[in-house]
Amino acid sequence: MSFSKAMYYICEVCGYSYYADYKYVKEDVDPCIAFLDLIEPKLNHRDEVPLRRLDEQILKMYVPYPNQLFLTEGISVETQKLFEIGYSINDNCITIPIRDELGTLVGIKGRTTLDYKRLKIPKYWFPIPTPKSQILYGLDKTYDHIKANGKVIVFEAEKSVQKAWSYGIKNSVSIGGHELSDAQVLKLERMGVEVILAFDNNISANELKSEAAKFVIRDYVSCVIAHRNKGVLGEKDAPIDHGVELFTKLLNEDRYKIPV
Repeated sequence: MSFSKAMYYICEVCGYSYYADYKYVKEDVDPCIAFLDLIEPKLNHRDEVPLRRLDEQILKMYVPYPNQLFLTEGISVETQKLFEIGYSINDNCITIPIRDELGTLVGIKGRTTLDYKRLKIPKYWFPIPTPKSQILYGLDKTYDHIKANGKVIVFEAEKSVQKAWSYGIKNSVSIGGHELSDAQVLKLERMGVEVILAFDNNISANELKSEAAKFVIRDYVSCVIAHRNKGVLGEKDAPIDHGVELFTKLLNEDRYKIPV
């Protein structure tokens, strides 16, 4: 059982809410809750929403079908269905439901299909805000594969997890950016497996070093840096973006321990 599932079970038994509850505010902090906060860090940024359970009916607002854009980028129809990729007609965006490691719906991320460069709008945004610093995207589906492999591949983007799954690589997660939060680091460490940081190609070695330094047991952390395969990846490409053969090559030839 994962640490989060164990915590959820304890909360259920003791009558506490694992997720944020906007309808109930308690003035005095229960000592048990205070203890849980110590071992499971919450928000890293003031502008993030709390981790809360969303109604599954929210997904009915979107068209529940795979899309050609993701298929062209290497995400199979079967994978899109598994990860519940949809489309928002109102927002003109591909929808990516965000679930925590318990499988609970906690947010929606959107990928606009409009000409974002000409319109000067974000390519990705959150129609329904998500506490991304607390989420390892895909972990609800990849946890057993991670434990079986003894390794977890950490990508930046949710799409990278979906691409990897399409190629048969099912032991990955994404952090929704290029900076690991304290909560994400703890979740990775508690799995007790090797951590492989496979960030986008525009992240420097010094930045990767800083991210690796956030782990307590750094001997189990390595990073993919396209050094000997320089020029193969574009500036903003993820290591998985050019197919499984190149990704496997990068893992074998360009994976390094970062001295910290």
